Amino acid sequence: MDEIQTLKFFWLKYEISAIRNMINNSPGIDSFVFSYFFASTTDDSKPLQLIAYGHMSPANQYSSYYDTLEDYNNNALELSGPLIMSNNVISLADMLLLIDTPDPDGDKPDYLVFIPDVNDTRHVYYDVDRYKRAGSGDVVLPGNPLTDPINTNPSPPATIN
Repeated sequence: MDEIQTLKFFWLKYEISAIRNMINNSPGIDSFVFSYFFASTTDDSKPLQLIAYGHMSPANQYSSYYDTLEDYNNNALELSGPLIMSNNVISLADMLLLIDTPDPDGDKPDYLVFIPDVNDTRHVYYDVDRYKRAGSGDVVLPGNPLTDPINTNPSPPATIN
């Protein structure tokens, strides 16, 4: 019997300072667009990553400035098909909620972690958790009705179920 082919998708880290730089370097930004990135590597198990661009309106163009999200603790989700991998999107408004909304203790995140998942229509999307650096180790900030859940939206035409 043939073994089913799989792909690995990293958990990915996006520093708040890089997000702010993206906003500052993308005049008229209205959303963050995340495209898949496969690094040049000799490692045949190297998972897929994301590149973040700013979509700017009303010019309807993408920023030439971009970020490559780094892997987070070498965590990966291995998936087999069928899968639909399209650009993922987070609106600027949702991104600002993620980075600027304090938790009940008044803390804001230092970085976001994108955790891959698959919806009912087999589109790959990412759950987004907010992390704070702490002396005892990094911690996930507690859920907040304004920011939980905010997921990437694989688009077009998928929507999160």
